[in-house]
Amino acid sequence: MSWFFYFTKAVFKTFFFLCTRLKVKGRENIPHTGPLMVVPNHITFAEPFLIGVLLERNMRFATIKGFFRYKPAKIIMQSLGGFPVYQGVTDRKIIRMMEQYIKDGFALVIFPEGRRSLKAKLLHGLNGPTLIARRTGALILPVGISCTEKMRGFWYFLRPQITVNFGKPFQLPVNNGKLTREEATQIIMKHIRDLLPPEYHGFYTEK
Repeated sequence: MSWFFYFTKAVFKTFFFLCTRLKVKGRENIPHTGPLMVVPNHITFAEPFLIGVLLERNMRFATIKGFFRYKPAKIIMQSLGGFPVYQGVTDRKIIRMMEQYIKDGFALVIFPEGRRSLKAKLLHGLNGPTLIARRTGALILPVGISCTEKMRGFWYFLRPQITVNFGKPFQLPVNNGKLTREEATQIIMKHIRDLLPPEYHGFYTEK
């Protein structure tokens, strides 16, 4: 990893330390080695940077292609391990690339909702992470992030408390033909849901 990676990480660590009251739970649950897919919920711009700061291992994370239009953002994203994907589009080449990242020992960070939730509530999960997890056998590390929706306006003067909750890693059940891809995705999303306060459960609120 380059010096710019460590520099960028230090800048964002300082930023979150000064401008928020960051609370991290379950840091001991993060595997330091082995195939790993990290699946956080997604509310604002902040989640990729929070994961980039807190995950102490080499990583790659999927980022919407729009970020890469602007050179400063592109440089920062690439330094942290970001790569562009088209929002809401299934691209076999990108999926194969993500699978290879996992096989090469990187932690792959992918947001299973596929987009930001503007109302800070869980959206319906997409099946891409399920496909990758099944094909690579990677452990899945769920992450629940709450209160980043408060990072609007002149929020940095208020120093909102942001909570990042790392759950215990798990693997999807062996696919014996009885578990559909949609049902497997439900398992992933419910692990994320259980790390969030009830008001964030959204689509996965228990009836």
